[in-house]
Amino acid sequence: MKKIIFVTRNMKAGGAERVIAQIANNFSRLGIQCMIITLDNEEIFYQLDYAVKVHSIGRLSNNLYLDKFLKYKELRRYINANKPDIVVALPEDIGIFVIPALMGTNIPVVVSERNNPWVMPYKKITRILRRIFYPFASGLIFQTEQAASFFPKNIRKKGIVLPNPLDLERIPEPWRGERRKEIVGAGRLDKQKNFHLLIRAFAKFYIKHPDYILTIYGDGPLKNELINFASTLLPKKAYNFPGRTKELLEKMNGASMFVLSSDYEGMPNVVIEAMAMGMPVISTDCPSGGPAYLIKNGINGLLIPVNDVDALTEAMFKIVDSEELANKLGENAKGITERLNYNIVAEEWRNYIEHICTKK
Repeated sequence: MKKIIFVTRNMKAGGAERVIAQIANNFSRLGIQCMIITLDNEEIFYQLDYAVKVHSIGRLSNNLYLDKFLKYKELRRYINANKPDIVVALPEDIGIFVIPALMGTNIPVVVSERNNPWVMPYKKITRILRRIFYPFASGLIFQTEQAASFFPKNIRKKGIVLPNPLDLERIPEPWRGERRKEIVGAGRLDKQKNFHLLIRAFAKFYIKHPDYILTIYGDGPLKNELINFASTLLPKKAYNFPGRTKELLEKMNGASMFVLSSDYEGMPNVVIEAMAMGMPVISTDCPSGGPAYLIKNGINGLLIPVNDVDALTEAMFKIVDSEELANKLGENAKGITERLNYNIVAEEWRNYIEHICTKK
C-alpha cells in the first residue's frame, strides 16, 4: 500500500475524526501517502502530520439532495484523479454512500463502523441503503464484537474488530496529589450522550457534597436545554458548560472523576484518555459494548446500567467517599495504555488494510 484516502464528513472534534488523524499520522510516518477528503469545509480540529493532505469539498448546492449528489460525484472524480490503493470511509453514514459512489473504479472501499449499529444511522432510508451496499464493501472495521454481531455472516466474514489507538503523546502526565472537587463529562451535547442523566445524578450527589462542581465540555444542539435543565436543579455555582476546547485533557486532568452517561457508544475515546491519565471513571454499560471492553467493573472503573440515576449517584458517592477505591480505580485504569498502544493498534489497522489491498 503506497497511497490511501480517508473519507469523512469533516475533521472537527469527534471520535471518528480523531481516529482518522491518529491512523493517518502513523501511516504517513511510515512513508504511506495519506489524503483526507472531507465532505464539509470546516476547521481541522486535530493536528495532522505535515505530509497528510486534506481536500475539502464543501457545499455545492443549496438543495440538500442535489448537494449530496454533487459532493459524491466530486468525490468520485477526485479519487479517480488521485488513484489511491484503497479508500477508508468513516463513520458508517459516510461509508454507505462512498461504496456506490466508487462502484466501477476498481478501488477497494473499507467502511469503519463507529457507533451502535442497532441505532445508527438514524435515518431509515440510510439503514436500508446499508443493507443494500455493505455487501459491496471490500472490508469493514468494527469497534467491538457486539457491534459486529449485528451484521449477517457474509458481512462479518470480511470484517475485523479493531479498537481505537491511544496516542500517548496527547496524554498529560497523571495527576499528582489531591484532586479537585470536580466531576467531569465531555462529548457532543446531543441525545445520545444523555447528559440529563449526569445532571440529575449530580444534583442528588450535590445534596451531600455541596463543595463539588459539575463541568460538562462540548457543544451541540442541546446545549441551551442542558444549561436550563441544570439551572432548575442546581445553583449556578455548581455547574459549568465551557464548550469545546483543544485542551480538554489538560483541563480534565486533576478532577475527581470522569463520567460517561451515554445511552449507546462505539469505543469512547474520551473514556480511553481519561483512563490513561489515571482518572477514576464511571460509565454506563451501554451498547455496543465499548465501555465494557475498556472497564472491568470495580477494578479499573465503575460500570452502571444505562439511564439509571440512582446507580450513577451511588457510584459517585463510592469514589468520593473512599480514597482507597478512587486511587485503585485510577491506578489500574492506566493499564489501558498497554492494551491500546498506538503503534500496535495502528499496525493492526495497516495489516488489515494491506490485506484488503492484496485481494484487489
